[in-house]
Amino acid sequence: MEKELRVYTDPDYGIEFIVDVDKFEFRERANPDNRYSLEDMVDLGEEGYRFDHFDKSTGKETCITPPQFITLAPEQMAAKYNRAVEEILMLTDFELMVDQEALNRRIKNGELPTVEIDGHIFYADARIDLLRPKDDFSTMGISFDELEDWYVNDKNTYAFPYDPTTHQIADIEWDKIVEYPKDILFVEVPFVKTLDPVGWNRRWGWGDTEGLKETGLRLNFKAEIIPWTKSGIDELIAENRLKQPIREAVKERNEIEGKSKGRKL
Repeated sequence: MEKELRVYTDPDYGIEFIVDVDKFEFRERANPDNRYSLEDMVDLGEEGYRFDHFDKSTGKETCITPPQFITLAPEQMAAKYNRAVEEILMLTDFELMVDQEALNRRIKNGELPTVEIDGHIFYADARIDLLRPKDDFSTMGISFDELEDWYVNDKNTYAFPYDPTTHQIADIEWDKIVEYPKDILFVEVPFVKTLDPVGWNRRWGWGDTEGLKETGLRLNFKAEIIPWTKSGIDELIAENRLKQPIREAVKERNEIEGKSKGRKL
């Protein structure tokens, strides 16, 4: 596979790097463990990228400044985005990698990204930290800060119990649950930065287009409904069922003791 990928040779140091368009990274040919993704590099715009490369054998650090991916591997970039090579050669990496129509709608028109959860539309607004339901003024919506408790690290998503009647995170007594919740869904939505990268940048004081190559830009998402059988609560339910007889015995004892005290009075 490596033989099919383009190779960039740094003109100053002669170091060879595999140009991997699928992963958007540069991998040192002699030592593939040395890899540099978009998040590891400084974006220089039309001039390309910059990253510091450390050579373990010599202990030296060198500054590598490769051109844009579109310059190094135009055929691969054209295939990745289903465009003609002649067409993309007139573009920059940013213009090809980031949906320009969506960018215009988001920045110039102020259009917020939407997430459909069980048929209801929510507006994702990272700047004010809210996933806000459309046409429902009975609630402010779901705070991304609340969703932090439901963050799935390896998937970069939130997976949480959702109440379709209140359009909020469902309030469940997890220490008492002995069956799958009724009329409650378990849903998964992308991380806030993925949903609304422009709003995320504005919240933290960065430029509107910062990091859009890494996150991409979409304006429409749909939550995935996860079956309760795959939600990971089976073990919790089993534990609660074992504890249930004990809780009932304690409750019964307390009721008996309460009645006894009442008679004495």
